[in-house]
Amino acid sequence: MSGPEKPDQHELRTLVARAQSGDPRAFENILVLYQHGLLRFCRSMINSSGEAEDVLQEVYLSAWRQLSTLQSPEALSVWLYRIARHRCIDHLRKRTPLPQDFHDEEGNPGPRQVLEPRANASLESSAETRAAIVELRRFVNELPATQRECWVLKEVHDLSYSDISKIVSAPLTTVRGRIARARVTLAERMQPWK
Repeated sequence: MSGPEKPDQHELRTLVARAQSGDPRAFENILVLYQHGLLRFCRSMINSSGEAEDVLQEVYLSAWRQLSTLQSPEALSVWLYRIARHRCIDHLRKRTPLPQDFHDEEGNPGPRQVLEPRANASLESSAETRAAIVELRRFVNELPATQRECWVLKEVHDLSYSDISKIVSAPLTTVRGRIARARVTLAERMQPWK
């Protein structure tokens, strides 16, 4: 995740405790820590910057309302990404009917687009690299929704397998399998670009 440097565990526990006791500044500090990663995640699910920003506001509101349910400050990141995932799914359900392959085994919608460019994308300096990135985005977007969602959380957001498992409500072995299959598929599709 990009954005401000994350506080150590003690600072995080203190921030969460202050926010849970009603301190809006502490909650605002928490949001600043996670806003860039959460926004990228929402964009990858929804494929619209404006709509992703609206959904992110819903995420903030839900998080504030549900803050008392957070039992472990160490789980804050997973907790916020789960809320974001659910708000994105709610938004997608309201927006339009989704294609059949856009649902996971439980019937939940998956992400529409991935790999939003980062501000420090120095690798995109050459035309060939830009073309390869465009192709990678296209190939990632062609992955089955469940593989795409897990791959994005791992490779773009750098979350652990365990955290991804909690976010997508799937067993750890299923998450590992989805990511492995996505990596194999992408490696095969990107072979001409090596």
